[in-house]
Amino acid sequence: MSIPPATRRTTSLTGSSRLSLSVGTKPAAPVPSAAAGRHLLRQEWSISYVHRPPGTKVDYEKEIHKVATFGSIESFLHLYAHITSPADLAPVTDILCFLSRIQRPGIWEEMVNGGKFTIRLLHPITPVLYEALLFALIGDQFDQADTVVGCVLSVRQTESILSVWVEEEGEGVRSGALKEKILSVLGLPSTTMCEYRANKALLDAASSLKDKLAEGGQQQGFEGGASQHHAYGNRGHHEPREPRERGERGERGERGERGERSTGHYREPRPPRDDGGERRSGWGNGFRREQQ
Repeated sequence: MSIPPATRRTTSLTGSSRLSLSVGTKPAAPVPSAAAGRHLLRQEWSISYVHRPPGTKVDYEKEIHKVATFGSIESFLHLYAHITSPADLAPVTDILCFLSRIQRPGIWEEMVNGGKFTIRLLHPITPVLYEALLFALIGDQFDQADTVVGCVLSVRQTESILSVWVEEEGEGVRSGALKEKILSVLGLPSTTMCEYRANKALLDAASSLKDKLAEGGQQQGFEGGASQHHAYGNRGHHEPREPRERGERGERGERGERGERSTGHYREPRPPRDDGGERRSGWGNGFRREQQ
């Protein structure tokens, strides 16, 4: 007798009709006693975190600490009820939720042919949107062809950053369909700034910057003479300045990007200026002008 294909049903969580998990129900195969009565997810997921004090540097990959792995709605809800709310997380903290088969979550080299979509948020709205993204992710609401493998919540001093990671850069990325899906899941307007960055491009840029810093340091050493040779303290000028941690470079988020503005609690593109391209800033004693 042939086994019928897996069916799907939607289970509402936390009394909300908007947030739901779509789970696969397996046919009449024997279910281990430990999983009896549970709603199994299609894939297993793991939650990890990274924390560092503001202003310090760490080896990002070495600081990834796995919290737990779950494969059912019940185990996820048990875990979710005991983890710290995004509103209570201290800067600088990253919460990573990835498929458990991803060995190094949030690391560019692990998904060199993929990338991530990034959305910057102000703190008050972060918990609601993060919960919506988590439920959509583990509830299998993204197409398999989109190869979405995880998300990262990055809590910074003045804002939070949500990023959705893909393992392969497929048609959904190139056509913009996946971006539209992400914004739809979060209930955000289509004008929300949601930037895609390819991991390979980020790796190439980091490598190029490292080479330039090394080359510039050597040239300065020749021009500066012996008195300047040791002017860099413990870090000699021949040693290139380390780029930002691999899971965080380019998304520190302490200050919004120029060209963006805050609308409500999310970022959307700033409209063209009609004042000659100048902007006043209140830093220091009086005003200074910043050229666009």
